[in-house]
Amino acid sequence: MKTKSLHYSKGGRVNEIAAEIGRVHACVCDQLPPAYPCEGERVVFVGVVKGTSLAAPVVSFCKDLDPSRTKNVAFYCLTNAGTSAIDSLKKTIEDHGVHVMSNILQLNVKCGLFSKGAPTQEDIDKAIAWSNEICKSDELA
Repeated sequence: MKTKSLHYSKGGRVNEIAAEIGRVHACVCDQLPPAYPCEGERVVFVGVVKGTSLAAPVVSFCKDLDPSRTKNVAFYCLTNAGTSAIDSLKKTIEDHGVHVMSNILQLNVKCGLFSKGAPTQEDIDKAIAWSNEICKSDELA
């Protein structure tokens, strides 16, 4: 299955998970905005630090998606504070004909101003199990 693993994090906390998703699914792993645009992907995995506020490069990238670039987008975030920003972006993405997977993964990684936590091996394992579920999902467009 043609996939791409993209991420955005100023502190680099998402990189480790994105790289592992890229390795497991034998796909390109890149930071947003990507060096090369998505073309004909079945699923694009997008990792962010917060699901409640998204950086401009994430929003801009997602607003430019259409079915020629990808059929599906799957989000994960390194906080359990919620997904309100992803939820509001979902309508825009779907209005362009791209399906957003309903199963948004939230990992409780301490990413506050004074805590520069990194994902644990357990977090990475959860993300890989989640990405495998996404690739097998009947929900894929």
